[in-house]
Amino acid sequence: MHRTNSHALILVGLFVSFFVICLEELSWAEVQPGQTLTKEALTQAAALLTPTTSWMLERGMPMPVIATQPVRLPKAYREATQQYAKQVELSVDGQTLSGYVAGCPFPNIDINDPLAGHKIMWNYEQKSYDTAGTSYALGVVDTHGAFSQTIVNRWRRLRWRGRASLEPKPVISHNPPIQHTDLLGPLAYPEKWAGSMTLNIRYIDAETPDDSYVYDAFSRRIRRFNTLSPSDDTLGMGLDFDSSWGFNGKLSQWRFQVLAEKDILAVAHSGKHADSAAWCAPRDAQHGLLAGLPCVNWEKRRVWVIEATPTGFDLPYAFSKRVLYIDQDFYGVLVSDLYDQHGAFWKGYVNSFAYAQSPYQGYPNQPIEGGTYGYEDEWPFVTNFVFFDVQSENITVGEAPVLNPSVSTWWRGDWYFNEGGPDNDPALHTQNHLIRLRH
Repeated sequence: MHRTNSHALILVGLFVSFFVICLEELSWAEVQPGQTLTKEALTQAAALLTPTTSWMLERGMPMPVIATQPVRLPKAYREATQQYAKQVELSVDGQTLSGYVAGCPFPNIDINDPLAGHKIMWNYEQKSYDTAGTSYALGVVDTHGAFSQTIVNRWRRLRWRGRASLEPKPVISHNPPIQHTDLLGPLAYPEKWAGSMTLNIRYIDAETPDDSYVYDAFSRRIRRFNTLSPSDDTLGMGLDFDSSWGFNGKLSQWRFQVLAEKDILAVAHSGKHADSAAWCAPRDAQHGLLAGLPCVNWEKRRVWVIEATPTGFDLPYAFSKRVLYIDQDFYGVLVSDLYDQHGAFWKGYVNSFAYAQSPYQGYPNQPIEGGTYGYEDEWPFVTNFVFFDVQSENITVGEAPVLNPSVSTWWRGDWYFNEGGPDNDPALHTQNHLIRLRH
């Protein structure tokens, strides 16, 4: 009798699994390239949506669907992966890499591995580029479609470990060892903050927290920024530090678990780079939330669904968890669902990637000093991003590069990857550089 019941349970389990797979395949069969989904298609496309993308569709954003286009990682990164990945090991708590030199640390993921979530996030952390940068603008769109609180700035990231393309390779020496630095500024707008800069330093050591410094151009003073939680809204724009570019947290402060691998609709080839038509409506207070939603191309992408739970914070953390949808081709965060302390869906983030060798004819319009460009590899140009609050229904919108150069002549606008030159001199990415700005 017991054996009969066991066999029956196995058969039921197999049937349920088969039924779920069939439902997912049927859902995609009903969503074909060439279609434009609207809120009437919520049921039809449910298996391919997340809470974030469902919210956007419900509020009138159309989703033009294109055929899935594969993404190939850069040659130097692939070669480094092939050379070094076999020697990489991960600590039992998922916090520390050993044996890592360059490339993707864990190219083969088994989702049954208890550390699979951590390994996927280490692949996300060890980017495929040595340097990257862009100008960007942030603003807030309210429920009426009014636009306010513009910030115009520059962002540059310098990788100090795992460099596969630019000298020095594979490491820029520093004591203590650095994973990467983010340099923001000089800020161009608003004028009250013009010239200010921020430096964030991420150390390799799991126990060493990030160092953040701000140079205030008005007071000509430098202050340390480590007194705030990285989940706090630091600029009044609704965007917290850890949500930057989808996820920007220090991995040792998180626990990661793979919830699933599945297909979702996401943006990897937006089709609209540096184009005001990437937004669904003008920001004239006449079109509601459509003014803050992207009208770009969507495609089916295979993702890992990762639950990220904060564990290592001394200060209160705003979110109980983040659910990250990580692309299986290039390890980018396509979508992020954020939950409040009661477990309710609270905020959503979407990156509009435009993976390409060159994002538009005539690129770059505003090259950095010493930049060579002419890329043979595809790069993750993030043309737009949105971060919204389902409670207030305000949307933080971002565009990179900035579409209105008349606001300032300080910045150079276009995205770049793996460029050297003065912008990416390691001496620029230090506290000493901020100190020199005071004189």
